[in-house]
Amino acid sequence: MMRNNSGFSAFEVAVAIAIVAIIAAITMPNYLKWLRGYRLRGATDNLVADLEMAKIRAIRDNGLVAVVFSAAGYTVFLDNGVGAGGKLGDYVRNGDELLLRNRDLPAGVRFDLGSVTFLNNQTRFNGRGIPPEIMSPETITLTNSINTKQIIINRLGYMNVQ
Repeated sequence: MMRNNSGFSAFEVAVAIAIVAIIAAITMPNYLKWLRGYRLRGATDNLVADLEMAKIRAIRDNGLVAVVFSAAGYTVFLDNGVGAGGKLGDYVRNGDELLLRNRDLPAGVRFDLGSVTFLNNQTRFNGRGIPPEIMSPETITLTNSINTKQIIINRLGYMNVQ
C-alpha cells in the first residue's frame, strides 16, 4: 500500500516561520519609525486645517471662534459667550455654543504645552479672520518620541509649518 505524502512536515513549517520572524525583525523598526513620523505629520496637517477652518468660520459668522489646547488634543468652538467685564468671548464652551471640532491627537503625539506661546494655551479668530490677542508670532509645537513640528501663527492669522 502506498502512502500519500502531501502537506508540509513540522520541520518545513518551523523553517518558514523562522524566515518570516527574521524578516519581521529586520523591517519592524523602520516601519515603527515611519508610523510615528506619519502620525506626527498627520496631526500637524489636521491642526493646520482645523485652524484654517476656525478662521474661515469666524469670518463667515462674523464672530469669535476659539481654539483651546490640552496636552492630548484641542477643541474648536464658536465663542459667543460673555466673559469677564462683559466682553464677548470667554474661551469656555457653554451649552449653547456650537462645537466645530473636538480632536484627540494620535497615539504617541502630544502638544508640548511648555513651548506653546499662546496665553493659557488658547487662541481665537475674530470676524476678520485675525487672532486679536497675537502681537508677535505664536508657536504651537507638536512632538513625539523622535521629532517635533512647529506651527507658527502671525498677527494676521497666516500659518507656517516648520
